[in-house]
Amino acid sequence: MSGEKEQWFGPGETARRVGVTTKALRVYEREGLVIPHRAESRWRLYGPAQIGRLHQIIVLRDLGLPLKSIKKLVGDHSRLRDILRLQHETLESQQDKIRRAIALIDVALCQIDEGRDLSLDELAILTKETLVQQPTDKKKFLARFEALIAEQDPTGQASRTFDEIRKEYDGDAHKAALRALMEEASRLKEAGDVNSEAAKEFVRRVRSRTAGIRRSSPQAEQELIRDAYTKTLAEAQARSEALWFDPEVLEFFRQVAHGMRERGELD
Repeated sequence: MSGEKEQWFGPGETARRVGVTTKALRVYEREGLVIPHRAESRWRLYGPAQIGRLHQIIVLRDLGLPLKSIKKLVGDHSRLRDILRLQHETLESQQDKIRRAIALIDVALCQIDEGRDLSLDELAILTKETLVQQPTDKKKFLARFEALIAEQDPTGQASRTFDEIRKEYDGDAHKAALRALMEEASRLKEAGDVNSEAAKEFVRRVRSRTAGIRRSSPQAEQELIRDAYTKTLAEAQARSEALWFDPEVLEFFRQVAHGMRERGELD
């Protein structure tokens, strides 16, 4: 360590200062995104360079980038300048939306204080413009999903399984097939019969696509991925984020599969 003015922190203090978990620090280290200094005692220490790198990583994660993309972006001070500029623009756009929302609420409050009711159009505008709602962002959702898997999986195996599942649906042909599957799933969910032969056949068909991956994945690993999905969904819903899929469709087919297992129709 060089420079008497430099400060160095252990993992716990570093995590507290930058607002992440110590597990996240380990994930970033494992992925080669940040390399802590090793003291003579082998304790991991974080100084100015490491914390500067962590700032870049955390900002890019917040913007929805996956770890693989972040690895290509983080680095020198010129990169940090670009990332800070991007963060500044993002925060400014959010700030503008919040200012407009506050102005609309103030107008509505004045109108109510004067004893005038809000029209349906005014209520609709108020609802639409004053909810600080994130747009549909598939990449951000999947990035958070991937991060939660990585944070709970020090071996990295669950992350690799997740990558294999994603590859199963990559490419234009696969995406078109996935859209068709989702449309069919929505129709079956609307019918509402978890015991219908059509719903059960759909479950078998979808499971057959990932049979090889599931056979090579321990049950604990599959449960970890499901748990990470549940947490990612809960976080998105708590922030009133619009989603590109209907969670109720997935819940419907979870019930279908559960019933099939109870009846011995599914392994």
